[in-house]
Amino acid sequence: MLQPLGLVTLDFGVRFLVVTAMLSSNIWHGDSLNRIGIRLDNFVMAGRMVLRPTVAAGLGLALVSIVLVPPQADIGRTIINSLYYLVWGFAQQYALQGFVLLRLLDTGLNRSAPICAATIFALIHAPNVDLMVLVFLGGWLWSSLFRREPNLFALAISHALLANAADAFLPRFITGGFRLGPAYLNWLSG
Repeated sequence: MLQPLGLVTLDFGVRFLVVTAMLSSNIWHGDSLNRIGIRLDNFVMAGRMVLRPTVAAGLGLALVSIVLVPPQADIGRTIINSLYYLVWGFAQQYALQGFVLLRLLDTGLNRSAPICAATIFALIHAPNVDLMVLVFLGGWLWSSLFRREPNLFALAISHALLANAADAFLPRFITGGFRLGPAYLNWLSG
């Protein structure tokens, strides 16, 4: 389980406050479910749009793995992680798109909003620099796609597939075990 601060109770409290703030912001701004991307009417279109870059990124992760370290994918772990990554991917896409990107768009950033959202997404994953690079690239891709066809379900599937691919193909010295904050620093020193 992801615990950036390393303390279960404190991490839960921080997450609760963050989710409450995001939901409150959506209500305050009058965001509809369609604007947030919680919709099915455009799922097929959004899925088609996200398919090619997701496959390309997944293949890229596999190729990087072959160059760095032979893949040691654990099929059992990948299957178990699939459901987790779907739920976690949806939660992260909601935070990135349904909150950060929408608020940036509301400020008038428009074309630069996806890169700004991706930068914020990457900074949240500090100090794990390699993970920051990965999530910046993913965040930029997903935010750009969301602007064209807002659908959190399609993005959550893409997120889950790519997170699983990164977990299966990339060595821990790159992902840092997907740790961030003090948990990452503890992992480095341990």
